[in-house]
Amino acid sequence: MPITSLPDDWAFAPALDAELKRYQLLAYIQHVEASFASLKLYPHISDLDNRVSGLERLRADMGRMQQALGSTIRGFDPATGQVLREPLATDPWLAIVEEVIDTGLPALRSALAEGRALLDEVGSSIKFGAVGLLPLTLNAGWLLLRQGRQACAYTFELPAVSSSTSSDARAQVRTRYVTTFTMGIALTFERIKGELVCSHPELPNPAVFAFETELGLPRIETYMPVAKRLLYEVINAPR
Repeated sequence: MPITSLPDDWAFAPALDAELKRYQLLAYIQHVEASFASLKLYPHISDLDNRVSGLERLRADMGRMQQALGSTIRGFDPATGQVLREPLATDPWLAIVEEVIDTGLPALRSALAEGRALLDEVGSSIKFGAVGLLPLTLNAGWLLLRQGRQACAYTFELPAVSSSTSSDARAQVRTRYVTTFTMGIALTFERIKGELVCSHPELPNPAVFAFETELGLPRIETYMPVAKRLLYEVINAPR
C-alpha cells in the first residue's frame, strides 16, 4: 500500500529503525512529487510546510536540551582559552532522531520549494477580476471558476475574525459550491451575476470575482485553493 502521508510523530516515534523511517520518507516524497506532476498542489504544500517547521522546531528543542544538560569540564584549550568539555553520551533514540532530522529536512525543503514554484506558475496562469462594480464591503459574494465553457459558481465569505489556528490565506476564505453554468455568446459573466443575484436575494449586492485559466487544473486540489489565495490578497490589499 503506497504511503500518502507521514504520522505527525514520524520523526521521533518508536520504533528505533532509521532505515524504516528513511523508507517512509522516500515513499512520502515520491507520492507528493507524483501529485505535483499532476498539478495537485494541496494539501501537500501545506503539509510540507508544517513538516519542515516541525523538524526545525524539534532540532532547536534538542539543541536547547543538550545545552541544558551540560557536560563535565576536562580543561582549557591553551591556544584559545576556551573551556573543553567531555562530550555527552548520545542516547540511541536521540541519535536516530538526529539522523532523521538531518535526512528529512533537506528532502522536505526541496519538495516544498518545488511545490511553491508550481504554485507561482499556476497563479500566474490564472486571470481574475471583478465582475461589474464592487460593493463597499467585500467580505461575502460569489466566485466564478471557469475552465473551458464550464463556470462553477461558489459563494464565499470571509469571517469578521480571522482564524487564529492557520496562517494559510486559503483557510480564511469559506466557500460553498452552488451550481455550474455552461458559458457561451449569450451567457457571459455579467449575465451569470445577474442570474445569481435574482436567484439568491440573500446576497442582493454581492462582490463577484471571475477566475479563468487555460491549464487543466484539478479544481479541488489546485484551482480553488489558488483562487482563494488570490481572492484573499485582493480583499485585504490597501485601498
